[in-house]
Amino acid sequence: MDDKNINIEELLVRILENRADSEEIRYFSKWMDEQENRVYFEKFKKIWNFSAGSHASPEMLEVGVRDYRLFMEKSLKPKIRVTLMWRIGSVAAVLLMILSSVLWLRKDVPEVSSSEKYAVSSGRGVILKLADNKEIILGDSLNLTGVAGEWVSVNKVDHRGIVYKIKDSTEIEKEELCYNQIIVPAGERFLVQLSDGTKVWINSESALRYPAYFGKHVREVEARGNVYFEVAKDSSRPFVVVSRELTTEVLGTCFEVNTYGDRDEVSATLVEGSVRVNVGSRFVVIKPNQQFMFNTKSGVIKVNEVDAVRKVMWKDGILVIDNEAFRDVIWKLERWYGVSIVNETGLVFTQSFSGEFDREDIHVAIESLCANLNITYTMDKDRIILKR
Repeated sequence: MDDKNINIEELLVRILENRADSEEIRYFSKWMDEQENRVYFEKFKKIWNFSAGSHASPEMLEVGVRDYRLFMEKSLKPKIRVTLMWRIGSVAAVLLMILSSVLWLRKDVPEVSSSEKYAVSSGRGVILKLADNKEIILGDSLNLTGVAGEWVSVNKVDHRGIVYKIKDSTEIEKEELCYNQIIVPAGERFLVQLSDGTKVWINSESALRYPAYFGKHVREVEARGNVYFEVAKDSSRPFVVVSRELTTEVLGTCFEVNTYGDRDEVSATLVEGSVRVNVGSRFVVIKPNQQFMFNTKSGVIKVNEVDAVRKVMWKDGILVIDNEAFRDVIWKLERWYGVSIVNETGLVFTQSFSGEFDREDIHVAIESLCANLNITYTMDKDRIILKR
C-alpha cells in the first residue's frame, strides 16, 4: 500500500470494525511498530469506545475528541501543529460520520430525551448530572440540598460519596423515573448509595446512569468503565446492570463490571452471591471468585477462577497489579493517577509486573516500575516520560 494514499484514521476504523482486508492488516501491523503510533492508536481506540455501540451519543464523541485533542497538543511538537490540527479534524470527521450512521441505524428505537443522555468523563472533576441536564461538580462543598427532587434527598457524606434517600415512597410510585449520572474522570473514584440502599463504587474514567428512585418492578442502571456494586436485597425487584455488550442480572450480591475494553475484553467479576451475565442471546451464571470474560472482537466467552476480593481492591483505594504485561500496567497507571505516560526508551519490555499502590503518591509507582526496568523518568505536570 502507498503511504500517500492512506487515510490512517479510516484504516483504524476498519481495523476496529473488523472490516480490514489482509493488505490493510499487514500495513497496520507495520505501522504499529512505531511507539508513537501505538500511543496514537490507544487514544484513537478510546474515542472509538466512547462513540460506538448501543450507548452512542454525540456527547460521548465530543468528550472523546476533546480528550484526544488534549493528548495530541501535549505530546506533539509545535513544528507539526498544522498537521496536528488536520489530524484532530480528520478524526472528528471520521467518527462523526460513523456516529451518524450508528444513530441512523437506530432510528427505529424510541429516542431517549435530552434529559436522559448517557455521558462519560469530561475531566473537570467528579460530576453529578441531574435529570434537567444541570451539572454539579462534586468538589469540597457538602451542600447538595434539594437537587434530587421533592420526594428524594441526596446528601454528600464526604468528598468521595453521596447518598440518596426516599422521603415518601407512596408519592414516588406516582412519578416517572428521573435519571441522574455520576461521571468520574481519570485519577478519581467515587461512591454513590442509591435510593434502594445499593452501594456503587465508580472507578477512574467511568460513569453510572441511574434513576434517583426505582420503579416497582425492576432496578436498572447503566455503567461504563469499571464499576463495583453491593446490591441491596429485594426479591421483588431484580437489579439489572446494562454495560456495553453485557447485561448483568442479580437480586442481591457483590460484583464488578469492567467495560474499559482493554485488549478488546469486557468482564464481570463476582465477589459474593450469584449473577447471570447476558451477551445477546447467550448467558452464563457465575459463582463467587469467578470472572466472566467476553472478547468483543472474536465473540469468545470465558469464565476464569480469580481472587475476586483482590480484583476489586481499587474501591478501597488500592491499585492491584498482578503479573501483568507492561502495556497493561501503563493503561492502569494512566487511569489511576490521571496522567499520560510516554515510553521514549526505544525498548520493548516483555517482563510481567506485580505490585499494590495507593492513589496518593504516583512517584512510588513510577519509581518502582523504572527500578524493575533499569530506566529513568521525567515528569512535567500530568505527563510522565520514560527514558533510558
